[in-house]
Amino acid sequence: MADDAPEINPAVSAMLQSARDWLLHEHSLFKTLNLKPLLIGRNKATFSIFLPDDFCDASGKVHGALLTLIMDSIFGLAAFTALDELKPVATINLRTDYLSEVDPGGRVVCAAECNALRGDIAYVSGQLTDEAANRLVATGSGAFIIGARGPGRESRL
Repeated sequence: MADDAPEINPAVSAMLQSARDWLLHEHSLFKTLNLKPLLIGRNKATFSIFLPDDFCDASGKVHGALLTLIMDSIFGLAAFTALDELKPVATINLRTDYLSEVDPGGRVVCAAECNALRGDIAYVSGQLTDEAANRLVATGSGAFIIGARGPGRESRL
């Protein structure tokens, strides 16, 4: 089946390349996760991510907070791929359902898809899968605001 989705806008594509390079080589957390991009396309982003021992809970399993952080970041990248022009993107909400635990030392695949753009909101869903066991670890969905603005420079918050 042919993918009829339009190409990613060149400005957005350049930003995604820069973001990918920054995450892979400069971001203090994500460079330890050894991200491997598997797919970056219109409305889609899929990465393979290493799960280090440093992020385990008391039971020795990978902590859900790390899994949520991974999903939030990859879901945000999927929202960017849906844009026709470069604008800031920020998470409004993210629902995560944990279906199984995962051991450190392996890899998960995070696959995200931007399902819709309505006004200034992008709706994204996706999942995390244990790469070796091919077992679903978590699913999620979220809303992201397009064109978000941070506080003014004069703000002290």
